Amino acid sequence: MTSPPDARPTATPRRGGRPTREQAARLDRDVREHALRLFLENGYEGTSMDAIAQAAGTTKASLYARFPSKDTVFTSVFHWAMGRPDWPLPEPEPPDLDDLEGALTAIGQAALHRALDPSMIKVSRIAIAQADRFPELAHRIQLGAAGGSPRQRLVADLLRRHAAAGAITLTDDPETLADLYVGMVSSAPARLASFGVLPDPVEADHRVEAAVRLFLRALRA
Repeated sequence: MTSPPDARPTATPRRGGRPTREQAARLDRDVREHALRLFLENGYEGTSMDAIAQAAGTTKASLYARFPSKDTVFTSVFHWAMGRPDWPLPEPEPPDLDDLEGALTAIGQAALHRALDPSMIKVSRIAIAQADRFPELAHRIQLGAAGGSPRQRLVADLLRRHAAAGAITLTDDPETLADLYVGMVSSAPARLASFGVLPDPVEADHRVEAAVRLFLRALRA
């Protein structure tokens, strides 16, 4: 899903007093949701703590009680977003792992669709712009834009499964091969997309199919 439009209303301000546990959890979620939206829309430099507090319907003092600095909000929000299975779009159902070619194709398409999602492209641009300030976060974001470690683990497990059945021969450790496969289908398109170069949908599908053929040819040689 793409980021909400700029006209999205801010949250309703809360009354004073000590919040309940449910209210505190809701406020934490609202802060992260609105901070993520503002960072994606305006970048790191263009987003202020005042704007985050106002959008989340809380006070600046309450925001600082949770996050001592904008840097803390920034890193917390993007680690939270990148760890969500439903962001920037829901993960598809796991493929049939007994069908090696079909599973690789499905995983490759999912990785590519995630990398080319408009919100993920914005995240990649922010990661590039803030790489010196947040090097670990930039690495995490780029990993997520290219498919992410959970998807790579799925490919590694898939390879082990079919190697054990004698269908393929592993030419290297499964984790390295999985990283190479996900990189083939999504890393280059993600990098180009961060500069505004988007592939045609037909071309994108062809890229995944070509990567699967090349990958399987090496494993079955």
